[in-house]
Amino acid sequence: MLKSNRLIFFVIVFLLAIPAGSYGQNSSSTSTPYSRYGFGTLSSSSLGRGDAMGGIGIGIRNGFQVNTANPASYTAIDSLTFLMEFGMDARFTFSRTTEASNYRNDINFNHLTFGIPYTKWWAGSFGLLPYSSKGYDVASTEGLDDLMSTSTFSGTGTLTKVYVGNAFRIGKNLSLGVNTWFMFGKINDNVYFYFPNDANTYDYYKDQSLMVHGFGVTTGLQYQITTKNNNSLTIGATFEPKLNVDSKYIIHEERALFRGSSSASAIVDTLQHVVSKENGLQVPIAYGAGFSYTIKNKITFGADANFQQWQDLKFMGQPVDYLTNSSKYSAGIEYIPNQFSIRSYWERVNYRAGAFVENSYLTLNGVQIKGYAATLGFGFPLGRSRSTLNLALEIGKLGTTSNELIQERYGKVSIFLLLHDRWFFKTKFD
Repeated sequence: MLKSNRLIFFVIVFLLAIPAGSYGQNSSSTSTPYSRYGFGTLSSSSLGRGDAMGGIGIGIRNGFQVNTANPASYTAIDSLTFLMEFGMDARFTFSRTTEASNYRNDINFNHLTFGIPYTKWWAGSFGLLPYSSKGYDVASTEGLDDLMSTSTFSGTGTLTKVYVGNAFRIGKNLSLGVNTWFMFGKINDNVYFYFPNDANTYDYYKDQSLMVHGFGVTTGLQYQITTKNNNSLTIGATFEPKLNVDSKYIIHEERALFRGSSSASAIVDTLQHVVSKENGLQVPIAYGAGFSYTIKNKITFGADANFQQWQDLKFMGQPVDYLTNSSKYSAGIEYIPNQFSIRSYWERVNYRAGAFVENSYLTLNGVQIKGYAATLGFGFPLGRSRSTLNLALEIGKLGTTSNELIQERYGKVSIFLLLHDRWFFKTKFD
């Protein structure tokens, strides 16, 4: 790489470190009422290329991609290659119930990852990944005159992972990998119930917050077979054990009379104040399997299945009846007309599509919250380099209006910049 390009590279990294350093604090990267429950809205494990292919990644091997969905994939990175990828996304959501509707949008920093080969059989990755986010503000009013009551529910915060991954090639076909991660951040929920027209009635207030600062691991394997006509089949699997992640939670519950009054002192009755580090955050057993098949470096298609055992987990020290086992099924395809073309730029563009269906980890009012989406995307080469600007579009639906629930129809646009460099290749000219 030329010295000027190296300088630009490090400037980009420095600028990205500013928002990345604050990510995971008491802010929000979502605004869905469904984030009120449990850990909030869970983030996808796929990045860049995989987002446009239905979110697949367990069976994907590509030397020009940082694929955190399966840490075993890092050994696919060429031994002279250094990769950096970061992304942002914008989500536009239309929500409705049987009685009302709402429109909102969110724009967020997504991730920052690096991929580094150490030897021909050992490679690694490190970076910053979102885990979950809370962001909601719901209010409702019932009754008339002195019997009017108002309820407000709000929540904010994110949980983020800083990870370091290593992968090892065992023999010709098998790769094993592990991501060791440190989760940090804070999520907060508030409930406030009061009678605005009756000053002589107690109101009710509850605040609960969870501060997370613990380690965990995600493991993976991939087995690749190359056929006689130079096509390749990759089979992959991942596993994450159940963990009690180090955390601290505070639950404060009170009622008050004359709260906010200018003529009388507030009378506050503390109903509960708990500070504990026991079973604040449990991460479920998670496992998945997937495959991909590549034909003559032009067509790649694959599918994933992911499962998480949320049922019977504790959250903030208590069993939670709305948690249920979740599953997600994804499939996608990529087509590159001619990645080595020197005559047509559009023949070197990556064209991608996919879809997924999921059964979420929430069961509310007796209904498991389900969703599905279709995805579409493109990978635009930046000049003659291996660097790529990846765009992904996702259009989907989550939830239902049945049983007094909320249905969300959304569109999400994601932008990922993958920077590629030959850091260990000595050029003749500088």
